[in-house]
This record gives sequence, C-alpha cells and structure tokens, in this order.
Amino acid sequence: MKQSSILLLYTDPYYLVKQVYPFGLDVIANYLRKRGHHVAVEYPFLPEADLETNLLNILAENRPRVIGLGIRNLDTCLSCESYGDYVGRDFRTFYFLPEIKRIVDLIKMHAPEVPIVGGGGGFTIAPQAISKYLGIEFGVAGEGEEPFRQFIEALPDREKIKRISGLTCFDGEFKANARKAYAFADGVFPIIREEKFRFALETTGLPVQVKRGCNQKCSYCVEPIIEGASIVFRDMDQVIEELRAISRVHEDVRKIFFVDTEFNLPDLSYCSRLIERIIHEGLHERFGFTSQFLPRPFDEAFAKRLFDANFSVILTCDSFSDRVLKQNYVSYRRRDIQNTLEICERNGLPCTVSMIFGLPGETDETVNDSIEQMKTYRPGLLRRYEYTVGGRIYRGTRLCREIEKGADSKHLYGIQSEGYIAPYYFCAPESPFKLKQTIEKGLGYAIAYENRCDPVVRQSLSLAHMVDKGQWDKAVSTFMESRLPVRSWIYDYTFRKLTAAGRVGDARIVSENLLSTIREEGGNHHHEQASLIQFYLNCLGSS
Repeated sequence: MKQSSILLLYTDPYYLVKQVYPFGLDVIANYLRKRGHHVAVEYPFLPEADLETNLLNILAENRPRVIGLGIRNLDTCLSCESYGDYVGRDFRTFYFLPEIKRIVDLIKMHAPEVPIVGGGGGFTIAPQAISKYLGIEFGVAGEGEEPFRQFIEALPDREKIKRISGLTCFDGEFKANARKAYAFADGVFPIIREEKFRFALETTGLPVQVKRGCNQKCSYCVEPIIEGASIVFRDMDQVIEELRAISRVHEDVRKIFFVDTEFNLPDLSYCSRLIERIIHEGLHERFGFTSQFLPRPFDEAFAKRLFDANFSVILTCDSFSDRVLKQNYVSYRRRDIQNTLEICERNGLPCTVSMIFGLPGETDETVNDSIEQMKTYRPGLLRRYEYTVGGRIYRGTRLCREIEKGADSKHLYGIQSEGYIAPYYFCAPESPFKLKQTIEKGLGYAIAYENRCDPVVRQSLSLAHMVDKGQWDKAVSTFMESRLPVRSWIYDYTFRKLTAAGRVGDARIVSENLLSTIREEGGNHHHEQASLIQFYLNCLGSS
C-alpha cells in the first residue's frame, strides 16, 4: 500500500460566523491515518484575511499528493441575511460556492498536478452540477471514508478509479457510481479531535454520531438524499466508550452535540437506552448534551430521562399549522408540537423551537396561526425560538419535483440554476423580506440573525487558530499588536491555552498587556474583565 500525503480542506466560509467543527473530514482523516496515510485537515480562510496567502502556506507546509474538499453546505438556507453576499429579488443570503471555486482555481494555479476530489453533504446534494461549476473531475457522493481511500490507493490507475463505488467523475461527461449501503466500521470515529479546531470544540460543542439516515419524507429536506432513507445504528457500547474517552482526553470540552438528523427516530427505544447508559456511566455529570428532535415520538418518561441526562432539545417544528405540515408531508401535527412543548416545560427541559415560515400551503391565515401559537407558548427561561423564512429548493426533493411541474411559480425567488446549486426559495404568501416583516410585526419582536464576518471576531478567530496550531510566539506577538476589542474577545481562551501548555510567562505577558490597556482606554464596560484578569494574575503568583 502506498503511503500518501493527503490534504483535506474545510471549505466552509461560514466557520468565520459560526464555528462548526469539521466532523466529516475528521472521520475521513482518522480512517486514512489508521491505514497508513499522512493526513492534514486545514482551514484556508485563516489565519490571514487573504485566502491565497493561507492556501499557499498550507500547500507549502503539506505538499499533498491528493486534495479533498469538504463541502458542508452550499449556502446558509436563510433568505433574510442582513449581511449576506448574494442578493436577489426580496431576499439576501450567503452563497458559499463562489468562494469554494476560488479555492479550486488557486489550487489549479499553484499545484496543477494535484488531483482534487470533492465531497461532503453539500457536494452530495448535486455532484454533477457542483463538479461542473467548480471545474473538478472527481468527487465522492455520500460517505467518503472507503471510496476516498480506494481513490488514493488506486492513483494513477484511472480505470481502477472509475470503478470505485460512490465515486463521481466529470471529464466532459458525468458518471456517478452507485453508493454501497452504509455500515459503521470499527474505530472509524476519532477520539482525539483535530487540534487546529479546538476552539470550535470548546465553544460550539464536540460532535458525536450514533446513527445515520432519515426515514422522514419532508418535502424540502435533503437529509435522506445525503444520508439515505434507512436508519443504521452504531453499536451502543462503542458510543459510550467514545464518550468515556472524550471525557479523559478533552478536559475543556463540556458540550456534546449528537449530530443525528433527529435523535428520536425511528422510535424511542435506542435513544432511551443510550440515555440510560449515559446516566449509568455518570457522563451526564461531565457533559451537557444537545441534539435535534421531532415532536413525535416524545413522551413524559422520555423527557424525564433527557432532563436527568443533562440534555437540551432542538425541536424541529416547521409550522403550527396542520395544513402546512400535511402539505409538506411532515409526520407530526400541531397537537404533537403542543404536547412536546408542554412536556418539556413540565420537566424543566431547555427547548429551542426551530420553525420555517413560507413553505407550500402557507397563507396569511396559517402565518397568523403560528404566530399566535408562538405567543401562547411564549419564549422564556427554558424556551426560545428560531425561524427561517422560505423553503430552500434542493435537487431531488419533493418540493423540487413540485416546482418542476410548475406549481406556485409566483412564489419562487432566485434562479433555477443547474442542479439547483444557486440559492432558490419557495416563499408564500409573500416575499422573504416582506414575510419576515409580517412575522416581526405579529410577534412584536424580531429574532435577529446577526450573521456577519465581524472584523473583531475574524481577528479573534485568527488568534485562536494560531493558538490551536501551537504557534505560541506568533500568537502572543499578534495578541499584543491587536486592538482592544480583539484582545478582550479572545483573552480567556488564549490565557487558558497558554497556561495549559506550560507557557506561564506568556500568559502573564498577555494578561498584563490587556489589563494595562483596559485601565488606559477600556472604560467601565471592561471593569468585570479587568477584575477577572487580576484574579488570573494572582493565581499565577509572583513573577
């Protein structure tokens, strides 16, 4: 077997807004390393603001034989992004493929001999159109561990490559080999996660998977396309052992996110047993757990188990209107949502309710109905709402097929691109922007989506990236040169990582530097942080 240097690029620009850990690439990297390959996972949008500079440094450092592109999403699915970079008629969103194409173009310019392979959930939605748009020859639709390994080890035998299950090939004509049924392999999930993304693990949460697949038929959803319509479970002992190992290895991780499409599918048997095992092992005292749930199946006993296991719930609600739910082939109804919200409240279970306004069947009446229900089941200490406006149209969904038949064309926003890869929405009874205004007026408040690449956040993430890569001297000097808001935002993380690495002197330097600046120009709103810094300095003792 040939040992290869493999570079996996996490191509999600939205990481600069919301730091979601590159779980899929981590799984593939772990799978390949166990088979003798050297693998690096990198993020090309950090630490510098210039993409080309970062990419050149990554290529020089790794000298890859093969590059894999992890395409997590095509866009945000949100049609009312105030800071979005893609504007259409009465909508605005972030569209990621142009930036990913820029990555491909730069690789072709600076490393033209290196084959590029696309993959990930976003790629799987429309592999032909994405391959054509990006100008890449190879891709993997669906699970990437084994097909990508076979690709690497078959190089440069193109005939052997073209027979790999799940592989896609575009060289003027497009060919996609059938995917094999998925089965969890032993040891496929890594215990020690990628150090370069430790900030994401500690702030957003560490992802763990317990099953794959979705048996639901929601009109707009691509999960059955990405993961398959049959549900495959992991061995529960392996899940528990993974959680035990994470608790030993990742001391600063406090949040676990189960990345299943819906945690309580297809019924409550497996997930209830898993929760009981979590409690039995005492893991609920170490972690808080979060996952997505459907309103049905869900009962009182299950909610009590979730509460005891330190869970919070993200409830897929979509709409309170039975008319909208039925028309979009959703498996639950209003009464199920109400019942689950009441159960969560009775059991003190934190619940985030996730809704979509504007799906097929939505009218002024159904919009007002959902708003009234949101007022009845109002936000509070244990309940909050999130909602999107408009249903993103993806290739292969029931919604897409209805659009192709000519249904409700007056409610379409965006362009019908090849493979539906460009942002394209169904939104009724009015445009996304107007519907958002209607909702806000009806609720009496706005749910803000301040999703912007804030310069302070970006520079802070750049510092976190240096720290996570162990570039201590560079991180300290950059910290000292940064503006007060940047230093203030990332100080706690920087301090903790410096002290954990035994760099107490550097921890003292950054603390004294920030404390001095706060006293000179920080004002009263930094008073609490100044007290915390002084406490940390006292803990370090005298120099």
